[in-house]
Amino acid sequence: MRLRLSAWAPLLDVNDVNHGLLLPILLHDQARPLLGPPRNGRKTEDFLGNAYLDIPAVVEALRQHWMPIRYARDR
Repeated sequence: MRLRLSAWAPLLDVNDVNHGLLLPILLHDQARPLLGPPRNGRKTEDFLGNAYLDIPAVVEALRQHWMPIRYARDR
């Protein structure tokens, strides 16, 4: 399977409200924040350390995000 980066480009834009859906996946994949250096503090440490726990939820949210687009394209 190959990632079609052009199709995912809107969600890679940090200004897109749905960008946050990718963060747990991107953080897990890269093992580092992609938005520059993380803020100091306990909340950041907790988020970075536990982001992988959100992957199942964001996968379903991404499915819900793409379904209307996929069905419209198939018609």
